[in-house]
Amino acid sequence: MNKERNVKSARIEVLSELITVKTANLETMKAAEEALKTTVEAIVSAPQEEFRKCVEELLKFSNADIKTLSKITKPSVGIRLCCEMLRTIFEPNFKPKRHAAETWQESVKFVSDKSFFIKLATCDADILTVDQMKILKKYVDRAEFNANKIEHESVVCACLCRWINAFLELACTLRVMEEQMEEMKELREQIKQTEEKFENESSELQQLKVDVEKLTNLIRENEQVLANDRRLCDYRLRSGDLLNALKPHRKRWKSQLKQNEKKQKELIGSTLLFAIYRSHLLCQEKSIATMCTSMCTAHLNSVSVSFDPSVATPSNVINKILRNLKMSRRFCLFVSSSDTLLSNLRTVLPGATYLDMSLMTWKDPQMVLSLPKHVYSIAPTVFFNVSEVPPPEMHEILMKSEEKEVCYQNKPLELPDDILFVFVAKSLGHIPDQIRKLMEVIVISGNLAPIEELDRSERNELSSLLGEFTAADILESKELTRKAMQTATI
Repeated sequence: MNKERNVKSARIEVLSELITVKTANLETMKAAEEALKTTVEAIVSAPQEEFRKCVEELLKFSNADIKTLSKITKPSVGIRLCCEMLRTIFEPNFKPKRHAAETWQESVKFVSDKSFFIKLATCDADILTVDQMKILKKYVDRAEFNANKIEHESVVCACLCRWINAFLELACTLRVMEEQMEEMKELREQIKQTEEKFENESSELQQLKVDVEKLTNLIRENEQVLANDRRLCDYRLRSGDLLNALKPHRKRWKSQLKQNEKKQKELIGSTLLFAIYRSHLLCQEKSIATMCTSMCTAHLNSVSVSFDPSVATPSNVINKILRNLKMSRRFCLFVSSSDTLLSNLRTVLPGATYLDMSLMTWKDPQMVLSLPKHVYSIAPTVFFNVSEVPPPEMHEILMKSEEKEVCYQNKPLELPDDILFVFVAKSLGHIPDQIRKLMEVIVISGNLAPIEELDRSERNELSSLLGEFTAADILESKELTRKAMQTATI
């Protein structure tokens, strides 16, 4: 198809050039024809106009007026010459008789014919031959052939005389212009032939353009089909390679799916159990929390609601709070004598700034100067080994109110939306009620289980990649497929 399209496109270029040349030639020939026509009309127009006037004048007469000529028994030489010239025009083989009287009688019969005026009005000057013109020229050169001399004898004959003069003048003019007329005729024929070729080539050009457009559309469709087929082949090859690379992970994923299905079924029960235990635990009512948990467990079993009893443990509650610090509505103050809390914090917030408050106090100049920097820092700030609660000067910062601009040390301070402070103390004396209202105070009595890299599954590069992109996106991109395969084999 491409070859056929190229051939037709080349033909289109050739035809376009030919049509351009023919258009220019046509314009040139038409201009030449118009110039010839103007020249011929300029030369012929005067004799034609004179002949037309003579015809109009003759048509004013009737057959009765012509018959008056038969009453002339002895016509003058001029009248006889006029009639003989008419017969010479309409009777190419006419020759005068030896006796003038006999010729006159025949001439009277000729002009008395009913169709005589019609012949005069419709006669074409082109009918005259060169021999006839020579004969007529001899008649015209005779002094007796004069319309003014004849008019006193016959008005009709004088009008015929003028008609003969105009007719002969027109015929001679046309004969003189015969070469130009023939040239114009040939030019007209050339124009006609050129126009026919022009029309044929234009039609062929249009048809070729239609064919080329159809072929182009067909080629485009075929290319699209080919591209789709190639893409499908690439998909199949890449999907085969990717499936082989992901095969070792399928067993683990199936296990995780089963766990997720189990967690989904236990979601309502586990959420209720976790919420009840968390609320009592944070109120430092561990005994009540245990009793309420037992009651909730019994009730859930009675109504056949599935749940996971492992969610109701201090370690699980605290670790979930740690994982969701960034979404907490209040800053957290943790009180724990165990180092496991700080260890878990470092796992959850590896990029945070950790400040050891055992080396300074809240009112130290160094803390006063550095606190605004920590407020504007994009990283969370963890104050650990806190020995006293934050002073009243910091209460406005701890409020997390909608008022973004607060006052600290008599200086305005604009709070960003993503500010996160965490406070960790091993032991604290009296905790004021104001602090309990501003912050979420969480007392931890025992050791916490380490936070496993659950977070490992969340940070798993392969899982992130497969979760972020669709299968079509991955198979479409060589880079994503390569990255998925490389990650799967690590």
